[in-house]
Amino acid sequence: LNYLSEVYVRNNPEILYSRDQRIDENTRFIREKLIPQEFVTEYYALENADDVNEMWEEFYSRPPIFESYTHFKTSPHIGKYMGVTDHGFRMVKEQGPWPVDQQYYNIFFFGGSTAYGVGPYWATIASYLQEHMNNNGSFEKKKVRVYNFGRSGYQSSQQSILLQRILLKNVPDMVVFFDFLNDFCWTDGNPSSWTFLERYFNDYNKKALEKAYSNNIKTEWYHIQNFIKSLTLFRLTHALLNRLNEKPLPEYAKLTEQRKRKTKKWNKSADEDTLKSVIIRYNIIKKQVEALGQKFNFKTFFVAQPVPLFKYDRNYHFFNPDILGCHINSEYGYPILEKFYKEGFFGNNFLWAADLQEDKKENLYVDSFHYTANFSSEIASFISKEIINNKNY
Repeated sequence: LNYLSEVYVRNNPEILYSRDQRIDENTRFIREKLIPQEFVTEYYALENADDVNEMWEEFYSRPPIFESYTHFKTSPHIGKYMGVTDHGFRMVKEQGPWPVDQQYYNIFFFGGSTAYGVGPYWATIASYLQEHMNNNGSFEKKKVRVYNFGRSGYQSSQQSILLQRILLKNVPDMVVFFDFLNDFCWTDGNPSSWTFLERYFNDYNKKALEKAYSNNIKTEWYHIQNFIKSLTLFRLTHALLNRLNEKPLPEYAKLTEQRKRKTKKWNKSADEDTLKSVIIRYNIIKKQVEALGQKFNFKTFFVAQPVPLFKYDRNYHFFNPDILGCHINSEYGYPILEKFYKEGFFGNNFLWAADLQEDKKENLYVDSFHYTANFSSEIASFISKEIINNKNY
């Protein structure tokens, strides 16, 4: 039976994929195959539509790697499209030097995958921000150089820790945080990988303690357990049972009333108190970053990013998911966030970009949540103008 299972799985490896892995595969299929051909170069700022597969192959060939304090970072890779340096930032067009050079006006840009960008490095918000600020003419004494520290899965607590680590060797002139999609997703404020690392750390030390108290004379029965779990028959059975009990995969299409009713039970937001606690925690982190700015003499700006679940007609969203997972929190969290903003909770260095897509009658996304090149440029233009016109600057 195990041999037959191995034969089957070798020919059908996707049967062992977890639900998250299958969602990732669907997302990759959307990015590579489902964008209408006439929009491919425009959405990704590529010269040739044939470059899309090559770009995504480079993107998916670089898994995240461990990093102290923040848990993980993007693998360094200076390729044709990704351009991630050994120093932890993603390149922009006309990248500045590292360590930073004080002849330039240096801006560190932080955020999650929407800041990192899912297209080529020259089509990210950070890259466009550098371009817009240099074209503005308000920085004639110094050219602007932006460093893209956006990282997939990051929320504000990780970003603030990353900033503290960077300040040990490099001090910018300005820091920009671009947030809230991931903050509302991981409402506890912990990195998304914390349960995995906790389990590994605790199991390792538990086994070490057991060995110490048994004078290292102990039959390690868990090796037998691990052997059984490694059998393809066991893994296949486990995968099939999971399929029977898991919630369905998201579908990406026009969100009709029928689909809304069908998926309502799978889209449950955190309660209002939890969503408010996310906003309050963010403001505490904001104050900590501002305090660092005062001590290290750099300006600070914080941006509420656009999300497709707030003030956007999703009938124009090509890849509108009906099952949102933790991102359903943004649909309910953003109206609360807007109320805090309008009451002046965040101060005058908080930039409200959350409604940039209001009244737009076009698709702005290359998948569920990541922006097209054109929309990235528009967001960067907004941030640039707000910074220049802000009295705090």
